[in-house]
Amino acid sequence: MEPLRQIFALVCSRGHCWAPGGEVLPFCQRCTGLYVGAAVGLALVALFRPRPTSLFLWAHGLMLLVMVPFGYHLVPQNGALRTLTGQLFAAGLVGYLALVPAAWLRFQREDGDRGSGRYALGLIGSLAALQAVVHLGGRLAGTVLAWLGLLGLIALAVLLAANLLLLPAAVWRAVQRRAVSTAP
Repeated sequence: MEPLRQIFALVCSRGHCWAPGGEVLPFCQRCTGLYVGAAVGLALVALFRPRPTSLFLWAHGLMLLVMVPFGYHLVPQNGALRTLTGQLFAAGLVGYLALVPAAWLRFQREDGDRGSGRYALGLIGSLAALQAVVHLGGRLAGTVLAWLGLLGLIALAVLLAANLLLLPAAVWRAVQRRAVSTAP
C-alpha cells in the first residue's frame, strides 16, 4: 500500500481518510469518491454506452456543479457526504471526458436508449455500494478500493490525454461538416 500512498500524495492532501477494516486508504474521503467513482463511471460508460442526450449532458453538468458548494466547503459535511460529492463529480467528469473518445471510436449505442437507463441505475447503485463498502468493508475492501482508486486516477489521465489529442480534430471535423451543410 505504501507505493499507492506515495502516488496519491502527489494529488491528495489525505486530510480525512477512510479505514475499512483498519486499512487506511491512500487518499482522502472525497478522493475516494473521485477516483473510485471515476473507475466505476468509466466501466459503466464502457458497459452500457449511454447516448449523450440533452438529459445526459444536463445531469452530468449538474454532477460537476455539485462540487462548488461542497468542494469549497460552503456547506458543512461529514465523510459520507465528502465521498458522495466526490463520486458525483467523478461521474460528471467521466461522462463529459468520455464524449469525444466515444464519438471518435463510434462507441455510442445504436439500439435506442436502453443503455442510458441501465447506466443511470448503475451510477445510482454505485453511490450506495461505495458508501456500504467504506462503512462496512473489511481489510480486503480497503485494498480493493485503493487499487480501484489507482485505476480511476489512470482512467482520468487517459481520458484527459485522449481529449487533448482528439478534441482539435473533432472540432475541425465539426466545422467542416457545418461549412458543407450550410454551403449553397
